[in-house]
Amino acid sequence: MEPIRVLQEDVVLDRGGIEALLMNVYRNIDREQVQFDFMVHRPHQGDYEQEVTDLGGKIYHTPGFNPVPPKYNSYKNAMIKVFTEHPEYKVLHAHTELNGWPLKFAAKCGIPTRIAHAHNAKSNLNLKYFFFRYEKLWLKKYCTDMFMCSTPAGNWFYGEETVKKGNVKFIKNGIDTSVYKFSEQTRAQVRRELNAGEKIVFCHVGRFMQQKNHRFLIDIFNEIHKKNPNTLLVMAGDGPDREACEEKARNYNIYDSTRFLGVRKDVNRILQGADLFLFPSLWEGLPLTAVEAQSAGLPIVMTDVITSEALITKGVRTCSLSDSPEKWADTALNLAQSYKRYDTQKEIIYAGFDIKETAKFLQDFYIDRTLRAREYEKNN
Repeated sequence: MEPIRVLQEDVVLDRGGIEALLMNVYRNIDREQVQFDFMVHRPHQGDYEQEVTDLGGKIYHTPGFNPVPPKYNSYKNAMIKVFTEHPEYKVLHAHTELNGWPLKFAAKCGIPTRIAHAHNAKSNLNLKYFFFRYEKLWLKKYCTDMFMCSTPAGNWFYGEETVKKGNVKFIKNGIDTSVYKFSEQTRAQVRRELNAGEKIVFCHVGRFMQQKNHRFLIDIFNEIHKKNPNTLLVMAGDGPDREACEEKARNYNIYDSTRFLGVRKDVNRILQGADLFLFPSLWEGLPLTAVEAQSAGLPIVMTDVITSEALITKGVRTCSLSDSPEKWADTALNLAQSYKRYDTQKEIIYAGFDIKETAKFLQDFYIDRTLRAREYEKNN
């Protein structure tokens, strides 16, 4: 029997939090029962596309959202073409901020299950933001199910009343805990690669963009380095703010004590070599990287705007974005120097962040909805 096929909608299959979650789920479902296909809105091949193809998935590239009529029509028509030419899809799982439009077109094409998934608790203040605010007025009309990665993300996306009424399902951002299990051998190897020596290594993983607040991260590390020059800041990721952050590190004269690693496939290894994870984001839904860092046994200093649902282990401390870089530095240095790393695997699993649990729920959900739709079509 052929597996059922579920269509996942996303911007691009590059290495980001949403994409990491999707791939974690995809690797852990029973692909003899459920297969994922992807509809993305960028023309280039994303980092995960080869793996998707290897796992048996299909990828449809459509234009990105653009409100200008000729381009909007191309965006709309490309998605409608996918929906109408592939009646096998009974479930659309939409992950983008502007997922109201794909859900609306899917509804008009008769796809019976249409899932809106809230992954963030805020949005950049740009043109897209105003369309997002407009979309919120009618999103619920076109989705059959509402998912969220955290309560703040649900409140932002659907409204507090909708979340309070229990109408939104909390889907935890699960990870494969086994690949983050702390290893002294891996730690020693990574530290050699980073030329870290006996330095205290602070790290961050995330795209260089406004939300992740890298410029403030550099400010914090500058204060850390003043207090203790035997320190190193390691950053994995890329993006539009990287160049400015590199320049800022040079201006502070700490560039030689930083490592800009770019996009990495081995974040689980990088975390092994670190001593503390710094996370001063301006906003988050529920950051997958924070769960990964805790699974690796790392202590974390993160901004207090991040939901308490992400605070799993005893090694997490929070600071306010209004606190000075010096206060962040003091908190981070004190924690890094006093913390005794331990095996956190059971805590992560007990908190429900094991990917096997997330994948099992979604697999059962997709199967149930697809079989219901087939039964309805058969009898009508």
